[in-house]
Amino acid sequence: MSGHHRNHRGPGGGPSQRRFAGTGGLARQPATGPGHAAPPAGGEDARGRIEDLLRPPAQKLCYFADNDRKVIDANLLGSKAEEVARKLAEVPASQLRRFYAEVMALKRRAELAGASDAEVRAQLMLLRAKAAYTWARQKSYPDELVLFFTRHAASVETRHDFLRGFQPHFEAVMAFHRVFGKKKDAA
Repeated sequence: MSGHHRNHRGPGGGPSQRRFAGTGGLARQPATGPGHAAPPAGGEDARGRIEDLLRPPAQKLCYFADNDRKVIDANLLGSKAEEVARKLAEVPASQLRRFYAEVMALKRRAELAGASDAEVRAQLMLLRAKAAYTWARQKSYPDELVLFFTRHAASVETRHDFLRGFQPHFEAVMAFHRVFGKKKDAA
């Protein structure tokens, strides 16, 4: 990792204000969409910023196209997955694979060991926390990393939602990320 992304200490040992390459300064793109208000103008501190990103959306996602909840909404595997992948393009594929590996491990537990609805919800909340931690450490990562897990942690209510909704959607996001993600050697 290049030095311009690391935390630096200013005079007196406190964190220094630092510009990061490719971000246009210290500010990040505002969180938008249902349940996410635009940040106030001016210099908002990181704590207030992450609180906005972690706020559950006003409306939960609907994973299914039918009332019987058997058929996933095709948009989650197509246009919506592509949109998320484009927003996550700056996140290295290796970082996203870490999250995806945890999702796949949970899928195996849910299918084979019968993980409860509560366990699935708890694990998604943990992924949300890990995304927030990763976002806070890597100042160049897009807000979508936290928003993605926040939206889904708030929307998945059952194992069925996870197995037939969220997991296939995340799989599609990973596939599109392979297309739109930035390559390490790209300038």
